[in-house]
Order: sequence, then C-alpha cells, then structure tokens
Amino acid sequence: MKKYIIPFICLFGGLVFISFLSIKPDSHINDYPNLPAPIAKENILLTNVGQAVEGEILKQIVNDLNLDGDYRPRALASDLYDYQSLVISIGYSPTGLANTPRSFEEEKQRLRDLTKEAELQGIPVVVLHLSNDYKGDARTWELIHQAIPKANYFIGIESVVDRANQTELFQSNSIPYTLVNNLEEIRTPLNSAFR
Repeated sequence: MKKYIIPFICLFGGLVFISFLSIKPDSHINDYPNLPAPIAKENILLTNVGQAVEGEILKQIVNDLNLDGDYRPRALASDLYDYQSLVISIGYSPTGLANTPRSFEEEKQRLRDLTKEAELQGIPVVVLHLSNDYKGDARTWELIHQAIPKANYFIGIESVVDRANQTELFQSNSIPYTLVNNLEEIRTPLNSAFR
C-alpha cells in the first residue's frame, strides 16, 4: 500500500501543475466585489435613463453613503458643467417615460449626449442597473448596451437568466464591473468608486 502513495502524490501534483499552466493570462475577468481604488470624484450628477423608479432608489443610496451629488432624473449634457462624475441608473419604464416630454428614441439620444459630453470633459461614468431579471426587458438592455462602451464602471444586480451574456458584454468592453445579489449589496461597490 505504501509503495503506491508516492506515485499517487507525484501524479496528483503533476495534474495540479498542468492545470495551472493551462490558465491563460489574458483570461482575466474584471469582476470585482468592489474597486481596488476610486475612479470618480464628488460632486456627482445622478440621473436616470429610461425613467424607472430605480433612480429614486439610487438617490437614497447616495444620500445614505453621504456622497455629494445632485439627482436630476432628466439631466441633459449641458448640466455636466458643474460636476466631476456622472452616475447613470438605467431602467426602462413606459409609465415613467410617459410622464416626460420625450420618446424612447429621445431618451436614447439623451444618454448618447450625456456620455459623449462626459467623455469630452474627462468625467468618469458609473452605470448602474438596479433591477432584477423580471425588469430586465429589451429596452433596458438596449440602453445598457449603449452605455457600456462609454462607462468606466458598471454595478448591477446579477442576472440569473443571462449571466453569460451579461459578463461577455462587460469583458468585451474591458470595463470593471460588480454584480451583486440584491440592492443592499450595491452600497459597497458604489462607495468604492468614490472613496
């Protein structure tokens, strides 16, 4: 029995070594529990694209974290003049959008204008998706796909239904992201973007 232990240990050690060699260095995933260093500064412009109620939730979370920011649910690119960071909560609501004087296409244009102006001014953009799978409709994902290439950081509720496509979107755009299980867990990664 003892004569088989040493070959078994050698075989097991060899398999472990080979498995480490097979890991590609470029397979790194920018999935963080929170950022290792801040990427944004206060004074923050908080806005809501798609006009879902999650913008109000974002406003409360920012207040609870004592971050200095103003919530403007219908902010325009021209409003960025006085801010050092842009935080966008994305979530489509047909009812919320009906209470604004704009269409979905105009809301998409507002998002393009905001992210373009932020890029021109060197203002970091943090994108949040605070809804779960039940509110992750096609229009919300259309807005997310539009915002991600311009984002510096993404925080969202993890999709149980579409995890592979969700992570592929962030990896293909090389942005750090944090996916959490529920709204309470949003606080730590959002705070880490600023402190």
